[in-house]
Amino acid sequence: MSAGKALAFHSYKGGTGKTTIATNLAAFYAKIGMRVCLLDCDLYAPSLTTYFRKTPESYLNNLLAGEAEISDILVDVSSELGVKGKLLLGFSSPRKEDIHEIEIKHNMKWQLAALRRFLAAKKELFSEYKIDYVFLDTSPGIRYWSVNCIAAADFLCLTMRINDMDVAGTKKMVKDVYESLTKFGSKCFIILNKVPGASPIQKFQEKANERMLWEKDIEKNIGMKVTGSIPCFCDVQFNKHEFLSVINQPKHGFSKSLRAIANKINVINQRFQVDEE
Repeated sequence: MSAGKALAFHSYKGGTGKTTIATNLAAFYAKIGMRVCLLDCDLYAPSLTTYFRKTPESYLNNLLAGEAEISDILVDVSSELGVKGKLLLGFSSPRKEDIHEIEIKHNMKWQLAALRRFLAAKKELFSEYKIDYVFLDTSPGIRYWSVNCIAAADFLCLTMRINDMDVAGTKKMVKDVYESLTKFGSKCFIILNKVPGASPIQKFQEKANERMLWEKDIEKNIGMKVTGSIPCFCDVQFNKHEFLSVINQPKHGFSKSLRAIANKINVINQRFQVDEE
């Protein structure tokens, strides 16, 4: 891969499985030998410290405030996970006062300076760390830092469910936000998650044509390409501590779905680079 790309994982509302998808895709790419950095950019409801059970010395919040460099906040879990490539993590602070402070206590001048530091850090990840993919796990909805993240990304990965509320909200968000970003070259695609029909497994296999119809309907309704569908596996969704199924359960249906999506993203990236040239 000639140049690194940033992917923002976003959703209209919470509960779509956005973080689970982002973390597992990041781990899969690292597993097959790529260099990946996953940043918890959900500054309003950070979850990666709990997901990975880490307590770093510095957070993304410190970088935004000018109190730390990107090198200070990165946690390398590559050897811990036994991946061929590299997986670096950057966490946001789960402390109540830090969550409150990020948007409420600071004026626009501070926010703009923080954005410049964030963009400089992203650039350094590509130039100094030779990262293939930077994953930005954003806040759902339209908030200041979620919009900043999707604006800073090359690819916008919109996760959603197929219920009416998600479809209507996502359609409006695409019109209000995403359409303007695509004019500047960003590539957008949808991942459908928690699609019905995974149990029993033979019924899920039989419903392949039905899933394709759902995807076509979503594409027509929202006006954005669907990159893949992930069935609703209860053992993943309701596990007390679901942790990197693509690493720990590579033969699971969830992992197989993620691998198929990862391959499609690579194809999109290759086309993106050809267009750039």
